Amino acid sequence: MYLHQYFNTDKGSTRSYEIAKYLVSQGHEVTMITGNDAKSCDGIKVISTKTPYQQAFGYPRRIFSFLLYMLKSLWYCLFEREVDMIYASSTPLTVGLVGKWAAKLKRCRFVFEVRDLWPDVPIELGIIRNKWLIRLLNNMERGIYKQSDRIIALSSGMKDEIAAKGVSENKIDVITNFADIELFQSINIAEQANMYVLYPELQNHFISLYAGTIGFVNHVEYILKLAQNTVDSRILYVIVGDGKEKPRLVKEAGQLGLTNVLFLDSVSKRDAMILMTMSDVGMCFVRPHPILDRNSQNKLFDFWAAGKPTLINYKGWQDEAMRAYEAGRGFDYEELDEMTAYIESICHHRDNYEQLSMNTKALANCYKKETHLESLELILQNTHSREELCNETST
Repeated sequence: MYLHQYFNTDKGSTRSYEIAKYLVSQGHEVTMITGNDAKSCDGIKVISTKTPYQQAFGYPRRIFSFLLYMLKSLWYCLFEREVDMIYASSTPLTVGLVGKWAAKLKRCRFVFEVRDLWPDVPIELGIIRNKWLIRLLNNMERGIYKQSDRIIALSSGMKDEIAAKGVSENKIDVITNFADIELFQSINIAEQANMYVLYPELQNHFISLYAGTIGFVNHVEYILKLAQNTVDSRILYVIVGDGKEKPRLVKEAGQLGLTNVLFLDSVSKRDAMILMTMSDVGMCFVRPHPILDRNSQNKLFDFWAAGKPTLINYKGWQDEAMRAYEAGRGFDYEELDEMTAYIESICHHRDNYEQLSMNTKALANCYKKETHLESLELILQNTHSREELCNETST
C-alpha cells in the first residue's frame, strides 16, 4: 500500500507513479492512496480521498488539507486486506503518521520515504515559529523514524540529517530522483515545431529555462535578478509553471521592464519535457539557506536526462556531481555576477556548449531511472524478507 498525497501521472513530479508502475511490472500488487483526483492506471489500484490542495493555498488551508488527507487515507487503509508493506512518501509529514498507524493495524512492514526534510525546512525558514508546534512536529518525526523498518532518503545530505537525529545509518537508504533518459529520447522534431508555433517568442533565443512550482521555497525571484544582470539580448529567461508567488513576480517583471523574461502557464509533463529539449540551460533555484542544499529537485534530473547543463544557486552534492562531470554548476547565492557571466559564456561559445551537453548526458547515466527502480525494489524485497524471517523465527 503506497501513500502519497500528490500522486500524478502527467504533471509535476511523477516519482510515485514511476515507482508504482515499475513494481506492478515486476509482479507486485500496488494500491495507491492519494489526495489528488486520480484513477486506477497501468495496473495500479488508485484510491482518491479527493482532498483539494493547491500551491496557491495559504498555510491554514494547507494544514487543513494535510489533516483531511491524513484522516481519509487512514480510513481507506482500514478496509485494505492482505497488506504486506506500507510505503509512505512525505511531504507532508502527516503522511508518515498514516503509514505508522496503518502498519501497526496491519502488522506489516513500514517504509518511509523522505522527499523533503520536514519539519526542519519550514522551521529553519521561519515559516513555523510556535515553540509548542515545533516540539510537536519534532516528536512526530522521531516517532515515524523509530517505527519505520526502512527509510528512503532522496539524497546523501538528507541521510546525514536524519542520522544526526539518532537514527541508525544502517536503516537509511538513498534513492535520489532519477533521469528518464529513454522518455526524453522519444521526443521528436515535430513536437518541438508545434511548441514553437504555440510560443513563437522562443525562436532565435538562447533559452534559460525554469519549469516547476513558483512558490516561496523555489525562489524564482532569483531569475528576475539574473535577467536584470544580463546584457546579451539573445538570452531569454523562460519561467514555466504556477504557484502562489507567480502573480507578484509577473507584476514585478513588468514594473522592471524586463523584456528578456517570459512567463508561461503550467503545462503537462510531456510538454514540459519538450520545452526542456528546446532549452539551452536549465535552472533550479532555492532560497539561501543551508537546509535546502540537501534537496533532490526532480526537474534537475529531467534537465540532465535532456542533456542540458543546469545551474543552481546553492552548493552541496548536486553541485559536486555537476562539477565532476563539467555538466553545469552550482554558485553561492551571492555569486549573481558569476552566474550571469557563466550563462553568457555558454551562449557565446557553442563548441564549448556541445561538450557540456555531452557531459550532462554522461552524468544522467549515473541516475538512470531503470537502475534506481531496480535498487529500490531490491530494498523493499529485502525488507519484506526480514519480516518473513522474523515470523518464522517467532513460530
